[in-house]
Amino acid sequence: MIFLVYSPLTSGNIEQSLGLADYSYYFVMKRFLPLLQEFGEVRILEQAPGDDDVARHQQSGQCVYLSFTPPNKVAAITLCPAIPVFAWEYSTIPDEAFSSPRDNWVRALQVAGSAITHSRYALDVVKSQLGQDYSIQSIPAPIWDSCQGVRETRRKSPPRGLEGLALDCTVIDSDDYLISNTSIRPRQGAPGGRARMLSGLWDEVPLHYDLSLEHPQLTLIGFNDAEPWGVWSRSGFPWFLFDCAFEGEIELSITVRGYVQNIGKRLRLEMGSASADLLLSEGLRTHVFRLNIEHPTNVLAIIGVSERALGAADPRDIGMGVSHIGVRRPLAQQPATDTLRLELSRPDLVCDGLHEHEPPGRWTAAASCCIQLPTQVSGDLRLAIDLFHILHNNDRVLEVCLGEQRGSITIQDGWSHYEVDFFGVVPTDYLALSGLQTGPGGENDPRVLGIGIASINLQPIVPEPEPWHSPQRFLARYQSLMSWPAARNFFARQFTPRAILYTAIFNPKDGRKNWEDIITGFVYAFRDDAGATLLIKITYHDLRELYEDIFTFLIELHPFKCRLIFIHGFLDEEAYEQLLRHSHFIVNASRGEGQCLPLMEFMSAGVPAVAPDNTAMGEYISPANAFVVQSSPELTFWPQDPRQVFRTLWQRINWESLVAAFSGSARVYRRKPRRYRAMSEAAAEAQRAYCSNEVARRGIQAVLNALEDDHGR
Repeated sequence: MIFLVYSPLTSGNIEQSLGLADYSYYFVMKRFLPLLQEFGEVRILEQAPGDDDVARHQQSGQCVYLSFTPPNKVAAITLCPAIPVFAWEYSTIPDEAFSSPRDNWVRALQVAGSAITHSRYALDVVKSQLGQDYSIQSIPAPIWDSCQGVRETRRKSPPRGLEGLALDCTVIDSDDYLISNTSIRPRQGAPGGRARMLSGLWDEVPLHYDLSLEHPQLTLIGFNDAEPWGVWSRSGFPWFLFDCAFEGEIELSITVRGYVQNIGKRLRLEMGSASADLLLSEGLRTHVFRLNIEHPTNVLAIIGVSERALGAADPRDIGMGVSHIGVRRPLAQQPATDTLRLELSRPDLVCDGLHEHEPPGRWTAAASCCIQLPTQVSGDLRLAIDLFHILHNNDRVLEVCLGEQRGSITIQDGWSHYEVDFFGVVPTDYLALSGLQTGPGGENDPRVLGIGIASINLQPIVPEPEPWHSPQRFLARYQSLMSWPAARNFFARQFTPRAILYTAIFNPKDGRKNWEDIITGFVYAFRDDAGATLLIKITYHDLRELYEDIFTFLIELHPFKCRLIFIHGFLDEEAYEQLLRHSHFIVNASRGEGQCLPLMEFMSAGVPAVAPDNTAMGEYISPANAFVVQSSPELTFWPQDPRQVFRTLWQRINWESLVAAFSGSARVYRRKPRRYRAMSEAAAEAQRAYCSNEVARRGIQAVLNALEDDHGR
């Protein structure tokens, strides 16, 4: 026997097609392939066959064509049996031609003569419309046997939740954001006591992102669509998400510009605990900073930009533009004793609010001015400024800003050299002066002048070492000892409930999956429970389409102590098994399922469920292995019907029972470990009876026997 097997998607394009029409058929086909090989030769087709293709394959033996597609997409062939293998979860199958004759599934199944589905629910629906003698078998995707290793691991080692979970994917973690009821922005600085980075660490290969192009590894939040030169921000808190986490010393380069009132504005870049200051120029300018990131982060946030361009012709919200971002390890460490000297008579100095260079230096032309430094400076610094004239500024207090650090000097007649110390300067590449008095330059000079600056020096402050017996050293030693855990007040410790991890896997664009109820029900049940986490694996190809929905959820549900983690990206087998091993419960709140592979996989691994018992799930969800969510029939339309006329039913979830299921499951896991273990065993046993190789093998044999009977007749 030769099985000709076809699915619209292949291993080469499935990663880019998650969430698209019929994408799940590929995963179902993969599950069937090993078992089909027991019955004959399997030939995977890259495209739907015609009779000529079948004839070529028939030269080697008798063929059966298995089309892992909806019935209306089965290729029209006559030289061998063509059997649709499909899932269905509505109360009726389409029996109308709403766009074309092929839309009528009843007609398509009559032409095929036989079919395979994955649940008794779908089987009964088909037979109710095509007759009880219609040749159709229910064969769920054979999953249970492949989960044997994970089942054994979970029996020997209880699930650990987020502890030790490491996934190479994009992560949106509610703990990583400062949330209010009106805004959301990345939380920077040292992470809390719980592990928060699930994405892998940077492999130290230099990264270069051209933001004028679509780049899959860098995600932009709070930006307009890309243009030929780069992108404009459209939010007061724009940021970038990398697909890896950075730690340690890095060199960050960013090419930016300001727009309208943002020109000349001071901007702060934040990556975890590290930050840098820059000044937005009118044109694109590249800034390079050396940052030391203490805790892993995959977020680069921009603070201080005005989102709306006042008085601009462009109707969009525009603040700043970015064209390039680069990350690499620093090539060489700058010596701590380096002195930066700026001669303002240099013609190549980049500055604003100053006149052109002259032999003595430069005159200021405005009350405020700024000077671009040729390299970043940071730490404790002494700034020395030499003037060649003060003109109108005698006894005037001049404010000096080094990045966000501020100092002042009082200008006095007869003095040309001034110094000011700065402590804790974050990496910055600009110096700003303000508070100047400007006036006429004189009879021979028509310009408006302030002060004349000859040079500026920046030198690190090297502190004198404290004597070993100094009070400062004694105090530091005492504070170090008191910070030791044994010296802390035991009763001051804050306890959180035992950590528990819920996992849900779905395509948010699929209306059946009801992800709104899952998220709101979880937060309502665990609003004050810092130990509860809901991890949502998004099976959709373009995460950018979902940002607004995700961040809107976080804003609308604020405040809450529980944790929401959204992950996006194709997980290989090892990464997916991590989810199976670490999860305490698998969650489903669907209005209907044809079989639900993720739910079957997790339960086959011994993970109890929070799920309804409607449609296909009714065959394996029970109070013995799940916290059952109540549901009831609701009128709806077939998903492929563009008319959206009511012709069928799905199941409406009872939200209150979903909240109760969340709360009840947490009580069982935390307080009744024996019952939790029993539910775990019952989950695996239910799947053995539903989707083991033995069950599928019997089903395939029944299909082949029916074909032989038809051939004999």
